[in-house]
Amino acid sequence: MKYYTIHALFLRALKIALSLFITLYIPTLSAQNSLLDKEISITFQNDNLASALKKIEEIANCYFSYESIESQNSREISNAYTNTSLREILNDLLVEYQIYYRMRGNTILIQNDAKNGQVMGRVSNQAGEPIPFASVLLKGTGFGSSTSAEGDFNFLAPEGNYIIVASSVGFENVTQAITIVADEVATVNLTLNQTSETLEDVVVVGKREIGYVAIEQSGATFGNRDLVDIPLSVTAITQEVLIDQQVRQLGDLVRNDPSVLVTNPLGLNETINIRGYALDNSSSYRRENLIFQNQAQSPFENKAAVEIIKGPAAIRYGFTPPGGIINYVLKKPTDEPYTFLQLFGDSNGSIGLHGDFGGKLNEKFGYRVNAVVAREATFVDGLAGPRQLFSAFFEWEVLENLRIDIEAEYQYRELESQASIRTNSFDESVTPEQRRQLIENFDRTTFIGQEWGTYPTRSFINSLGVSYEISENWSFQARIQHMNLIRDQKDGRIDPGTLQANGDFEVTTFFDPAQVRDPISMEGFINGNFNTFGLEHNVSFGGAYSRNPLSFSSSGGNISVAIGTSNIFNPVQYDFPGTGDIPTPTSGLTRNSIVFTQHAFFVTDFIKVANSLELLAGVRYTNQKNEDVFNPSSTLQTSYEDDVIVPNFGIIYTPVENWNIYGSYSLGITNGVQVPNDADNFGEDVFLDPVETEQFEFGLKAEVFKKGLLTAAYFNVDQPLALIDDSNIFRYGGSQRHRGVEVTLAGQISDAARVIVGGLYLDAEIDNPSEPELNGKRPASIPEFQTNIFVDYRLPIDGLDVNAGLYYTGDRFADDPNTFEVDGYTRLDLGARYRFNIQNAKMTARLNVRNVTNADFVEGLAFGFFAFGAPATAIFSLTAEF
Repeated sequence: MKYYTIHALFLRALKIALSLFITLYIPTLSAQNSLLDKEISITFQNDNLASALKKIEEIANCYFSYESIESQNSREISNAYTNTSLREILNDLLVEYQIYYRMRGNTILIQNDAKNGQVMGRVSNQAGEPIPFASVLLKGTGFGSSTSAEGDFNFLAPEGNYIIVASSVGFENVTQAITIVADEVATVNLTLNQTSETLEDVVVVGKREIGYVAIEQSGATFGNRDLVDIPLSVTAITQEVLIDQQVRQLGDLVRNDPSVLVTNPLGLNETINIRGYALDNSSSYRRENLIFQNQAQSPFENKAAVEIIKGPAAIRYGFTPPGGIINYVLKKPTDEPYTFLQLFGDSNGSIGLHGDFGGKLNEKFGYRVNAVVAREATFVDGLAGPRQLFSAFFEWEVLENLRIDIEAEYQYRELESQASIRTNSFDESVTPEQRRQLIENFDRTTFIGQEWGTYPTRSFINSLGVSYEISENWSFQARIQHMNLIRDQKDGRIDPGTLQANGDFEVTTFFDPAQVRDPISMEGFINGNFNTFGLEHNVSFGGAYSRNPLSFSSSGGNISVAIGTSNIFNPVQYDFPGTGDIPTPTSGLTRNSIVFTQHAFFVTDFIKVANSLELLAGVRYTNQKNEDVFNPSSTLQTSYEDDVIVPNFGIIYTPVENWNIYGSYSLGITNGVQVPNDADNFGEDVFLDPVETEQFEFGLKAEVFKKGLLTAAYFNVDQPLALIDDSNIFRYGGSQRHRGVEVTLAGQISDAARVIVGGLYLDAEIDNPSEPELNGKRPASIPEFQTNIFVDYRLPIDGLDVNAGLYYTGDRFADDPNTFEVDGYTRLDLGARYRFNIQNAKMTARLNVRNVTNADFVEGLAFGFFAFGAPATAIFSLTAEF
């Protein structure tokens, strides 16, 4: 009688497959292993399971024992194997479908009601010392555990033949064949060898997702390249940092880089500046290197890393501000089954659930799915709302050298809108000292907007990518991305020029529903390696296209309606206007009002002159056309079009292994600054014309400690200054030069400690002799000093880690004439996490308290906003990894 059963495994949400390859070759330890390691060649063509097993019996000279296979006989099997071990074939046919087997001589038992056996042992290093918190798993299954502080492990698993895998931070993985027998104990002791590569104590899901320092980047060059091998400063922040610091928004994350300044008006899109230059929402924020509109807070649950590329990036991205670029790297499918579940919340009242699922449907098709359902709350009283996210990334290996991926991301967010205090909010009669007192006395938790004012956003982004290995030395990559963002903006605002010394201000509306951002962008390039005259070339060449329209109510409406008087200390709530003498706000026709279109061609070449010397040369041709409807006919007309060629040069010198000294020159082109609505030329012009920028940078990069990266850079960036002159006209006048030194160290400095440390000295100055009140002054919102220190330490207590962060930002001016100074601040964060196991799940409880001392400060000043820092806030989560 033949016996057959399906052993029911722990069901994991959205997880489909277990493992395709259990092993390649294990040395023969017994007659049973000899049979399993026997290599055969066999072809299945539309076979059911019974006929497939029969063919194996005939070729491998073995015998299967099972009872019923009716439930599996409907599955068609069409695979071909050449010189493949029987173990690998059986794992493809059986274990992948949660069917287990064990050996008895030449008989392979696919037995009924497979029972559990016990697996126990110890993991130690070469010196015999125990390795705590090592991961021990049966490959291709969810069975396993972590070792205790003494290096011991113990778990149950169905009987059968497996490969057991042990891994830990700073050690090479080790595998060993194991046979589990029902109701018996299988003891296996494993020894790990130390390695220079460090894998953190998490399930390894991708190079960009583990550790406190990334090895490579993709945002500054065409294709992946190691961070140390590029002649400019790039910070890549991994997903593990995002999780340990419980990042919820961009401002939480960029504090890890001292060159980045945060300014986040609550409820609106996140805005930052790099090296003192504000980024542009239409061109400076990228997703897999392609444009998306930064008009709503981006989710981080589906991001593997965030890259901060500093300096003019025209060679890579065309028209961009000189500060740099933010590039989001998406999570990719995992080779092994992966589940991450997270329950999170904070002391403001936020609560949410996040699921992250990865794996393979079959040998050729992988997936990664992330989903979030949450209620977001802020430190401002009553400022809260729902958020939902769903994203999926699928990758298909069409051929051995051809991969296609498709992904999509949907997010919905809705919060009330806080009325922001801006530099232009004050009445002319309010002195600088009175303005300072208003800012210092304002309670940042007070809601001064209107309850009917909301900011719902719906965004859908999807992209398609192709990667083709042309030959051993040549490859082709291409991606196209489309975004559709709809936001419904209905605010009660502070009318410019009405904020009085006693806190009174006039409330006015901003009513512009159904704003649409609909950018499409694409890029394709070829990478290749070749030699000429003894020089090694790593060349990239290709082209890019983007069309970036901004649609909103351009005319025919009454978006601004005066409502009444309120006060920042005692706010007044009004009904939505439309009764009595107050008219109802209306919007005009929603249409394309501003359109940026760009065509580009580029070529770069990393030239290896010698083992210690490499040169970079690159050039990009860009045609940029700007169109808008702000003209007498109110029709879409070209307001700017030009062809621009920009070069990029760099040199990398390696005096000793893992130490690089570099220098670079970058020419950039930035889109013109948007004309403020209180300037007299607002409406006649929307943006000033694009201008040329340039940067010189010199630096050092060194791989230190086991896995740590030290970077130091001097930079000199120059850009024409945009200002409002004595005639209240917004125009260019003089220049704004930023010179500075930045130093960062990130990575693992000991077995127990990891750090992210940095400092910035920034000498920023306005050079404009024709404007004496500005010449020699420090530009608004830019501090002279900024530092950050984050230390994560593993205590000698099972599963317990603690961390602390200290962040300092120096004094800044709120205006270019330097009449209104804002104090600097220091913020202290503390955190802890506790790791433990529940059966096969790795559990982690995290608690982070930001601004422990409850310091009251202005965090950001970009674009004229006073963005207040959050008071003391506790953030917590409970995660499970399988």
